[in-house]
Amino acid sequence: MTPGKRALTAALTLALAAFVSVTRPVRADSPPSQQQIQFAKETSDLMLKTIVAALLQEFAETNPSNVEQGKKSISLIFSDANPDMRLIGTFQPIRSNDVPQDSFETAALVAAMTGQPTDSTEKVQGKWYYRRSVALSNFDPACSMCHVNFGPVNTSQWVGALALRVPVSDKTKD
Repeated sequence: MTPGKRALTAALTLALAAFVSVTRPVRADSPPSQQQIQFAKETSDLMLKTIVAALLQEFAETNPSNVEQGKKSISLIFSDANPDMRLIGTFQPIRSNDVPQDSFETAALVAAMTGQPTDSTEKVQGKWYYRRSVALSNFDPACSMCHVNFGPVNTSQWVGALALRVPVSDKTKD
């Protein structure tokens, strides 16, 4: 092998080793790296901000004359078909899918009812996920338009949790 081919082979080997170290597959039998978990957390942060912005927009546009459309809109956003973004709680109106579906969500709801967030990195059906929940309160007058049992705005009245789930990717940011 010529010196040029040896140098090219060495450079390609180093590049491949660097690529593999950053894109290590997240196998069910090996926990994800801290860098992979951090990437999923940052993705979750962006997801939460997007959801909050959508909810605030919905609150701004929902009024007594279109409250039924507002309920429908929110239920479509938090579709039962999307397991990565769920509302969980115990207050009416509640659908069967709004109750905790596993041990993480059960613990998250208990914590949320005292205003505490929860997070965890765990396997779900053989795949690693970063999971978090955010406690929800009766913080806006629009809340009680759909949830008449909440009464007037009371930011210390904890009513449930927003549960998010982000797959822990086999890639991290560059």
